[in-house]
Amino acid sequence: MTRALPQPQETFLIGNLRELDPDRFSESLQRLQELYGDIYRLTIFKTNVVVLSNHEFINFVCDESKFDKKIAAGLLELRNAGGDGLFTAHTSEPNWKLAHKILMPAFGPQAIRDMFPAMMDICSQLILRWERFPGEEIDVCDNLTRLTLDTIALCSFNYRFNSFYQKTMHRFVDAMINVLVESGRRAQRFSLQNTLMMTTTRWYNNEIAYLHNVCDEIVRERRKNPNDVKDLLNRMINGKDPETGYQLSDENIRYQMLTFLVAGHETTSGLLSFALYYLLKNPHTLQKVQVEVDQYGEITVDTLSKLKYIDAVLKETLRLQPTAPGFILTSKEDSVILPGGYEVHKDESIIVVLHKLHRDPKIWDRPEEFVPERMLNGGFENLPLNSWKPFGNGQRSCIGRPFAWQESLLALALVIKHFNIEFVDPSYDLRIKQTLTIKPEGFKIRVRSRQRVGILLDTNITPVNKATEKTSKQKDDTKHLRPMAIFFGSNSGSCESFAATLASEAPLYGYNATVATLDSAVNSLPNDQPTIIITASYEGNPCENAKQFMAYLESKPKLEINYAVFGAGHHDWVNTYQKIPIYIDQMIENAGGTRIIERGVGDSGGDFYGAFEAWKENLFQTLRKDNGEHNIISEEKLSIEIVNLKRNFEQITDSGILLQSKVLVKATEIVPTIKHLEIKLPKGQTYRTGDYLAILPSNPVEIVYRVLKRFNLSTDTQVKIHCSTNTFFPTNHPVSAFDILSGYVELAQPISKKQIETLAALCKDEKEAVQLKNLNGDTYETEILNKRISILDTLELYSSCDLSFAQYLRMLPSLRVRQYSISSSPLWNSEVVTLTFDVLNVPALSGSGQYFGVASNYLANLREGNQISCSVRASNTRFHPPEDTTIPIVMIAAGTGIAPFRGFIQERAAQLVCGRNIGSTILYYGCRSQEDFLYSNEFEKWSSLGAVQVKSVFSRQSNNGKKYVQDLLWEDRNEIASLYCKGARFYTCGSGRKVGASVKTCFIKIIAEIKQCNEEEATKILEKISCDRYNVDVFA
Repeated sequence: MTRALPQPQETFLIGNLRELDPDRFSESLQRLQELYGDIYRLTIFKTNVVVLSNHEFINFVCDESKFDKKIAAGLLELRNAGGDGLFTAHTSEPNWKLAHKILMPAFGPQAIRDMFPAMMDICSQLILRWERFPGEEIDVCDNLTRLTLDTIALCSFNYRFNSFYQKTMHRFVDAMINVLVESGRRAQRFSLQNTLMMTTTRWYNNEIAYLHNVCDEIVRERRKNPNDVKDLLNRMINGKDPETGYQLSDENIRYQMLTFLVAGHETTSGLLSFALYYLLKNPHTLQKVQVEVDQYGEITVDTLSKLKYIDAVLKETLRLQPTAPGFILTSKEDSVILPGGYEVHKDESIIVVLHKLHRDPKIWDRPEEFVPERMLNGGFENLPLNSWKPFGNGQRSCIGRPFAWQESLLALALVIKHFNIEFVDPSYDLRIKQTLTIKPEGFKIRVRSRQRVGILLDTNITPVNKATEKTSKQKDDTKHLRPMAIFFGSNSGSCESFAATLASEAPLYGYNATVATLDSAVNSLPNDQPTIIITASYEGNPCENAKQFMAYLESKPKLEINYAVFGAGHHDWVNTYQKIPIYIDQMIENAGGTRIIERGVGDSGGDFYGAFEAWKENLFQTLRKDNGEHNIISEEKLSIEIVNLKRNFEQITDSGILLQSKVLVKATEIVPTIKHLEIKLPKGQTYRTGDYLAILPSNPVEIVYRVLKRFNLSTDTQVKIHCSTNTFFPTNHPVSAFDILSGYVELAQPISKKQIETLAALCKDEKEAVQLKNLNGDTYETEILNKRISILDTLELYSSCDLSFAQYLRMLPSLRVRQYSISSSPLWNSEVVTLTFDVLNVPALSGSGQYFGVASNYLANLREGNQISCSVRASNTRFHPPEDTTIPIVMIAAGTGIAPFRGFIQERAAQLVCGRNIGSTILYYGCRSQEDFLYSNEFEKWSSLGAVQVKSVFSRQSNNGKKYVQDLLWEDRNEIASLYCKGARFYTCGSGRKVGASVKTCFIKIIAEIKQCNEEEATKILEKISCDRYNVDVFA
């Protein structure tokens, strides 16, 4: 008996067309797989399509005796350009068999080996280009597309596009992309629509004509000037079928050339781009690649076969991101029964989705992780049949695979051997751009030379530097200063801000400091100057721009350097507090480093900035004492000129749009206002359930007006900032003081002890000066930190303090990015996120006025249609719903900590409605009262569907003595234990000090009771569970 295939509800005439985004076709299929499972049917107009995603189904349909490649949908339209070339031809067409016979020898081992010099020629152009522009932003896909286009053209047709000698990409690439995209769109329209869209059709045909003309011109030139080169073009012009003697027509030669130029460079440039991305995201792997290539003085054709680890990196890259993301088959028989009893028919297209095949948990251990080692020592050879298919299937698989592999090995080896690479944006997470193939979108890197390699580079050429004039001026200002190197690791921007502050003040103490990321310090820590490291931990892991550096330290290099470390963190994260700074400090000492001063400790839950100020002052005093030097530059380094622009932080450069803003809970005496926002993401961005949205806010206008009033400035005052050191402020041109205060600095940050000391010295009233000095003692924590007293608050309380506006700005740190948990699932909408947050607007603890949360008030005051500086940031890799929907999950939250779990449950409810089996899904939720039970109507609806079981408790309402979520957990401890035994995963979100700590204590008690052990042993068991089964996302 056959089973019905799952299918979304159809729309009249167009069927399921609306389920597919033509610009994100592969992602649309993946989204539908998450909803409907590993096999489902779509109807597009009158055509049925069966989509397969796991190994069991795909292994079955890869049987060429029963199934064959189908030229359907977009490929049919692409025949307008590619005709009966190898990629777009039907298997039954004579020219496919003829071309296959003639061209196969061109991709034999010796033929590919003979192409090595030409490949090295083009690769050397890439290396030279990057060598001459150190530190410049490199658009990875752009550069690698130039590389692969020029390589296929030179190796196959002895033709040079000379892409590296042009500012813009060759016109051929633009025309090719236009044709690929429009072919896909034409396939999703009615034929009548395409007929009526005459302007678009004329443009489309002109683009095709341009591509054809390029190919025809190359052929004409070869026929006019023949040679005996054994390249692909001569084989096509002169080659004959050994059996029939037939040759390829000029028209078919054009189609074959276009096929190789398009397919031969698009997929390879995508592979290399993805490989660089995964290497940067996995620094230990990058280091292993460096070790492998460094074994060889130069890369030759004989070296390539020895690069086993790079070979594994490329295979693993294609597993996770097959650049040709699928292929289409059709049954040769009228009907075939697939495993599970599903019937497919001869007229149906069968789409094989490689993204899901290559992540099938029955085949791949840790399927989402980048693990090249799985491809080594027989791992690749022993894979089940048809479990790795990035080059297609059977006789219709990619004929150019040996060419692409040699080119990729060479290019990746040369890049890694020659350069240290790093992200321009360390927080960048993979975004996909799709035409016919897929590539990373918005992926940019910087490179620094590691060593000269065995290709000719003109070392006498001075690199172009756009900032030459500025640099020379700075050199004049700092020529008498000693060098200092400052490296930072930062996710939220605090440590980067500290590094910039340290560098800006260094000239006052006789030093000229450079600032860079920790990743840029790999293999290049200086031993002739003080090396200062400022970094934080991120849930016990290094920051995004410090991961390579950590891997570098683990290789135990010899580091005879003078160094100092300052660490940032929050004491609520007890188990991981200061973990990374401690590790770095100890590893450098073990490697031979000499500590300048003891490691500094900054607690963002305490006197964060004060701790840094004290450590900084100690550092400079020690350096000055050791060198017997006095201050070199004593004048104020930042001045402001009052005179009658979009902020440019590198942290976030993209903008989203606010679609909806609504109040979930109105403020009362005990509950703040709680809001719900819907935000359209910046173009090209998407997210996973459980991710964050990073926001760059503006300061509340109420605080800005207070500052303007304090310094007698009007709202339209223009200032011009002059600064002789690096600064985050816009300099040397007029800018509104209001804009500076709104968007560049933290105004509400508690004043530090060092700043209190400075203000006390500037007080004209001696009584006020004494009162200020007294605040620096034992009362600092209770009177300043606990009451959140800012510099502005202090100036208003002590009016005799004669602080200038320039001095005030110098005291302020740069405005930080804030992160909010996304409270939606991409299965609801992959381009829109929702946020759920408290609006902090409460009486100031100082007893004077109101205290405004910066980001929450910024978001709360936005209007629909406003732009928001925002970007998706990945959460902890384990803080997502399990891929296997049958795994039980238990979520624990209080207040707005429910945000990510709304997304979790929204996702499981959508999957349940689409027929997926889901495991037990339980939410433990605590809030003050029924009135602030967030999304109660939604949870009631999802509960009635069977998608979730909600267990709530209200701290301000009687509930049999239970007040908090930990009370519910303890009551259900036997059920919790049972769920754990069934493989459940546990998640907690909320205040680290309250929910995080209390739930952890409760779990320790449950473990101790069930295991009959003491708390210490129970704690160790919980720590072990936390590796993969217990995941926490808490906030301060």
